[in-house]
Amino acid sequence: MLQHNGPVRALLIVETLANSSEPLSVNELIHSTGIPKSSLIRHLRSLSETGFIIRLPEQLGYTIGARSLRLSANALHSTHFARAARAVLKKLVAKINESCNLTILAEDSVRYLVRVESDAPWSLQLYVQPNTSVPLHCTASGKLFLAHLALIEQKSYLHRLELKAFTKNTITEVSVLKAELEHSRRQGFGVDNEEFVTGMAAIAVPIDDPKDPTRVLATVACHAVTARTSLSQLLSYRPVMAQAAAEIKTLLES
Repeated sequence: MLQHNGPVRALLIVETLANSSEPLSVNELIHSTGIPKSSLIRHLRSLSETGFIIRLPEQLGYTIGARSLRLSANALHSTHFARAARAVLKKLVAKINESCNLTILAEDSVRYLVRVESDAPWSLQLYVQPNTSVPLHCTASGKLFLAHLALIEQKSYLHRLELKAFTKNTITEVSVLKAELEHSRRQGFGVDNEEFVTGMAAIAVPIDDPKDPTRVLATVACHAVTARTSLSQLLSYRPVMAQAAAEIKTLLES
């Protein structure tokens, strides 16, 4: 059997968990990776402490952590992918006449990876610089990312995030935000009802990990000035936004 050094073994563990649709036990990981138990336990402890994997309670095993998901998301920065994703967003913007974004989870915030502005004449716009980061708790994409984290990791995020009030609609209580996240997970999209910027509404749809549809790698998000476009009108764009998200997902599979 091919012998692996420490760093390679750690990567092998992360890869094995990322390719599994269910949590894996220690014995299952030994069988899948061929790593001796003592070494495996040592790596599992280190990977758990650094957030690359999650140890689930009640002997449920191990699963991938948000830090590993961010490694996957960082791969989306490639020039080829960004160019192809921009082409998809341009088609979407042409259909709905609203600015659209491709966003990723970046540490404790949401990052705009690709943004395409609407060129509709005389339209009100919210200016956003490339690679801008925005909060998780009061944005459509942020709530969608939080909603799809493993519960134990979601709890960790909610414990350390500052639920700062940006508008009178911002959710600042953990219990209320948890209920909102559960609602977002059930409905399959995220909503920002003037929670981050007064006079701006947004919705976001998920781009699932091609290897595991329960994980959200990125989102397609659209926000608009409410003086021109209502939240209900944005919600009517969900089907075409989901179609764009599916197109971008195929880019990850190729």
